[in-house]
Amino acid sequence: MNLNKVFGCIYGLAIGDALGFPNEFIDIDSILLKNNGLGTIDFENLYKERPIIIGDKKIGGKIEFPAGTYSDDTQMSLAVARALLNSNLKKYDLEEIMQNITKEFISWYNDPTNNRAPGRTCLKGAYKLNNGINWKNSGDISQKGCGTAMRSAPIGLIFHNDITKLVEVASAASKCTHAHPTAVSSGIATAYLTSLAVNGINPKQYIDNILSQPFFNEEMKNKIFQVSEVLALENTLTARQKLGKGWVGDEAVALALYCVLKNSADYVKTVLMAANSDGDTDSIACIAGAISGAYNGIEKIPAKWVTQIENSRYLCEIAKNLYHKTK
Repeated sequence: MNLNKVFGCIYGLAIGDALGFPNEFIDIDSILLKNNGLGTIDFENLYKERPIIIGDKKIGGKIEFPAGTYSDDTQMSLAVARALLNSNLKKYDLEEIMQNITKEFISWYNDPTNNRAPGRTCLKGAYKLNNGINWKNSGDISQKGCGTAMRSAPIGLIFHNDITKLVEVASAASKCTHAHPTAVSSGIATAYLTSLAVNGINPKQYIDNILSQPFFNEEMKNKIFQVSEVLALENTLTARQKLGKGWVGDEAVALALYCVLKNSADYVKTVLMAANSDGDTDSIACIAGAISGAYNGIEKIPAKWVTQIENSRYLCEIAKNLYHKTK
């Protein structure tokens, strides 16, 4: 596996997330008022005011974040990455991996920096884990939000050459918060697309690859097929709006994939299109950034974004460790 592609994936998801974070919960017309109709073109300072109460814990509120701050999407992706790094993958044991993911999600739940408008279902799942409920029973069967898809790219890196383990780990890692079959499929999809990208598979093959796999449910496949139907539309915003807003897993993956396919050789255009969407912009751009970064490599990501992204040195450390973990 190419080290530059691993760097591209980890920095790619965090940078995409940080670009999309200021636009989350903002309508597309307001987004496009910025920069003379171009919308977001760079990192921005932002305010967030979305307090959430889960159990006896209040998370969030009115907070100012500096430009380059990433959201809970990257926080949870890094939690998954650390869990994998702390697991003995040479003696592969799903239960060990899930115990480590459980520890990381509990740590994330209790972290004071978990104040970036995290998803309710992720919080509820982590709250249950924090209270001793086993990961097999902590997920909500009724929820198919994109909280699984946004965080599973590291699984695609680690298991890029082992589809069976990729599917098993991505499925379990999804179910501990979101147990709905479509949420689980979307978690697998981000990991799977990341593995295709890091292996250098041409993006033109991604749709057919997903549609041919038995481990994706019909709702996921139908949404991915819809991507092929809207690719030819001249207006890219109209095309994305037909795919949805990305709040649920299948839509988030489809929107990210659309942005990748429209700009397959251009990381910058990919993440800016994703960040200037109508909906869950940070998650769409996080997933798109992971896939595009894994395919194009770190050299296609502007150096200023690499240096200005939050915790840049730590992202570098995580990427290096993930690369060496696969050796």
